[in-house]
Amino acid sequence: MAGNSHIQLITDGTALLPVERLRELGITALPIVARAGDRTFMYDQQTPEHVALLEELRTSRSPVEILGPSPDDFRAVFERSLYRTNRMLVILSSGRLSPTLRNARIAARDFMGRCDITILDSQTVSVGLGLLVDRAGDLLLRGDLALPEVVRRIRGMIPRIYVVMISHTLDYIYRSGRLTAMQAILGSMLKIHPFIEIEDGEMLPLEKSRRPERALDKLVEFASEFARIKKLVIFQSYVEPTEEALDLKDRLEQIAPSVEIPVIAYDPIIASHIGPEGLGLVVYEGLWR
Repeated sequence: MAGNSHIQLITDGTALLPVERLRELGITALPIVARAGDRTFMYDQQTPEHVALLEELRTSRSPVEILGPSPDDFRAVFERSLYRTNRMLVILSSGRLSPTLRNARIAARDFMGRCDITILDSQTVSVGLGLLVDRAGDLLLRGDLALPEVVRRIRGMIPRIYVVMISHTLDYIYRSGRLTAMQAILGSMLKIHPFIEIEDGEMLPLEKSRRPERALDKLVEFASEFARIKKLVIFQSYVEPTEEALDLKDRLEQIAPSVEIPVIAYDPIIASHIGPEGLGLVVYEGLWR
């Protein structure tokens, strides 16, 4: 890696980037480790066990616990990076949605005085995290910007990344503390399908629909508010697009006809909050020139 090669870029496995791109930019991505029932699953762009995790949840309805990257995992990466550099930029999934960010900060304390580790909370996940990491890698590769300026530019992107979703089950949202027991009980009785947004890194149930098609309408309405969409991705709990996802894609293509809209299976961090029956989208809003 040329240019600013003395700064090692580190992220977690939910950052959605092709493996070739991670290699090109010299990025280290630590796998997400999740447990459901008595099984453990690892996930990054080379180990796509999130699909098996989602299948497990559909049958067992087990809670999902995010176990790693652990502090020891981060310590090992920081130690290895020290052979090449004493400067590291770590961009991770929202600290409010998993322990990953906290674990990195715990590990970084052991390296105070030995190296300069900058840890940035992306306040997002998956596609959003991938966008930030990709841009950071590009800026570091150029080599003409100081690290504080790279961090400033990445922070400037965060408010333009939007993640919204719907869930057709309430038990996972309840377990993650986003609903009270009474809200979950009443919601289940009324067959509520909540509309959820990630705001400032937190997953917030905003509206509740009693019909799944109305919940889908909310996703379309949300996307239609943007005059300039630079990237648009649908995420769901299956590898192959479901009928619901294809319906959403058809409607989004009318809103943003010039934007490619891939459909992907979501990662363990999202699964831990909405379970195996969710559907959502990521919108990255471009700037007016």
